[in-house]
Amino acid sequence: MAEKFFHSTLKKEIEKIAHESGKYKKINVERKIPIPHPNQKLVIHYKPEVNLVTKTGKKIIFEILDDQIKDYNLILADIIQCYLIENVSKVFFISKNDEGAIKTTELSKILGARLEEKGFFKHEIPEVMVYTITYETVRSSNFYETLKKIAQKDKWG
Repeated sequence: MAEKFFHSTLKKEIEKIAHESGKYKKINVERKIPIPHPNQKLVIHYKPEVNLVTKTGKKIIFEILDDQIKDYNLILADIIQCYLIENVSKVFFISKNDEGAIKTTELSKILGARLEEKGFFKHEIPEVMVYTITYETVRSSNFYETLKKIAQKDKWG
């Protein structure tokens, strides 16, 4: 029950801040994003919690981690899928605790460094930011204001 409240409240508040900012031509909540094979008709569909599309076509992805923090392979899968989406500029991971945030930060640094080593340019790799937002924070009366400050600081809201 707590995780459902956590997810739904975060999604709703991210969507609200994005709407208020006026920066986005599309605000998608729980909408699949296709990741097509470059030469065939094969497609993977990735479904982040929130996907913002700027007026210039850049995407900002929000992924809320809960059960994934028990298995780093699930976090890694989310990171890789975010990296494979066309025109992603930023990816925001939200973890319910510091353990998940630390693990996600480490995995994104490893993957980003490996991609650079393989010949990708730094600007081709989306910027990954990780937040720790606890259940208690989401339940607090000033959560919206707290999230709005984060959004302004990181320039997505």
